[in-house]
Amino acid sequence: MNFAPYHIRRHLGFAVLLAGAIALSGCQTAPSKGSSKGTIRILQSEPLKVPDNCEASGSYFVEFTVMSDGSTDDIKASSGPACIQEALAAWVSSFRYEAPGQEIPSGVEWMMVTAQKGS
Repeated sequence: MNFAPYHIRRHLGFAVLLAGAIALSGCQTAPSKGSSKGTIRILQSEPLKVPDNCEASGSYFVEFTVMSDGSTDDIKASSGPACIQEALAAWVSSFRYEAPGQEIPSGVEWMMVTAQKGS
């Protein structure tokens, strides 16, 4: 079986995750003017680095808190192989948001996407 190189899977996975993050953050953006909930807007992220020998399939949810200064904390990647949990936790720890001024519980779902070369 010939699968796409890791860098292609990573970009596909990132695209899926980014779409999920946008959809997820859409639930928290554009509050009414009287709302006490903050909005979050991601400013930067390091690339997701999954070890080559890490076997993963399916999707994985990571819970975290966006802190008032825009950093992330209380990261919980509770499902999947240890190598995926570690990679996702390290990746989410690299997220930097526009400072919301308050702590906001958040999460992202990451989906492993593979495809045959040339498909």
